[in-house]
Amino acid sequence: MGKKSMFQFGRGAFFSGQLDYRIENLHFSMKAYNAFHYMQCFEFDITDEELGEIGTILTPAKAWKAEYNNNDGILDGFGWDIKYCYNGVALKSSGYEAYPQNYNEVVAELQEYMETLCKKYSADQYKEEEAKERRRL
Repeated sequence: MGKKSMFQFGRGAFFSGQLDYRIENLHFSMKAYNAFHYMQCFEFDITDEELGEIGTILTPAKAWKAEYNNNDGILDGFGWDIKYCYNGVALKSSGYEAYPQNYNEVVAELQEYMETLCKKYSADQYKEEEAKERRRL
């Protein structure tokens, strides 16, 4: 039996679209919701090395607080969450209309890696126009 592993990365807002990436025991899935409902979803298996690379990308996130929230009464804002548990490393952080200082840099690198995996394992279904929209979110 393989190592227990888990990764979850979600972000978006109800009306502007949401993305959800998950890896459980090396099985990857990407689903798009609401305004992104038309996007191709992906499912495939990845390697230990690829899951480890996600941990490397998330190294700066180890210093993030567990929760970031803007309490200004925004009811339909932008939310995000990241969870990672692999090879002795565990982290969990989320936010709603609030972010750690280096959020944009870490999430841009993470999103780019998600695109790399989707393109590698599902090249026949991969659409660069949809990828551009996911990167902008």
